Amino acid sequence: MKAIIVDDELNARLSLRGILEENFPNIIIVAESKDVPSAVTAIHQCKPDLVFLDISMPGYSGLELLKFFDESQINFKIIFVTAFSEYAINAFELSAVGYILKPVRIDALEKALHKVIMDNDNDLEKLKTLQTNMESPLDKKVALNTGDGITFLELHNILYLKADGSYTHFYTTDRHRITVAKKISDFERLEAMGNFLRIHRSHIVNLCRIQKILKQDGGMVIMENGDTLSISAERKNGLYKKFEDFKL
Repeated sequence: MKAIIVDDELNARLSLRGILEENFPNIIIVAESKDVPSAVTAIHQCKPDLVFLDISMPGYSGLELLKFFDESQINFKIIFVTAFSEYAINAFELSAVGYILKPVRIDALEKALHKVIMDNDNDLEKLKTLQTNMESPLDKKVALNTGDGITFLELHNILYLKADGSYTHFYTTDRHRITVAKKISDFERLEAMGNFLRIHRSHIVNLCRIQKILKQDGGMVIMENGDTLSISAERKNGLYKKFEDFKL
């Protein structure tokens, strides 16, 4: 598999190259680039299968790389190599893209390589979703693997999530239910990306879609679609605190 490393830091490029050459001999580095324009040239010339891409670079962000290609020219996978914060990690996870954090660890690199090589889903749409999640505060999305493909769901269209063993059901404003083969705990990171809160071991709710909070029977919320969800005792104070500033 031919690969290109794109990073403005020389030491970062050399470090990643060394790890790959020593531990992943099937990955052949055919070029290195220090910015997006030179990466575009290298991709056209070398036609790589894989691009290791930093995000924060002078001139153009790594997220802007795809702007220089027609969709028919994007025949390569991308693994982001980044030192970004927890906020950005949430964006990567919700967008279902491949990424590794600096400093690069061999086990994380192996996991990312397996993910992008085995994944035949719509990479371009996932990358567009990542850009939205990183740059737009209003239109964030989550990429949900539904078995027959990936559903891209805008966060503001989610009413709530409901746990069902090793599965999670997403209930939406258009009265659809989307089921994914992940535990609800895997989606707690939504709390850092939008107005979401886990109010019970079985429920994560969109706070903007709560219609009413009831105090009887230990506490419940009524969602916009009329569904009533329980609030666990240990999470009740956290929910009330979220709405303290809105009380009249």
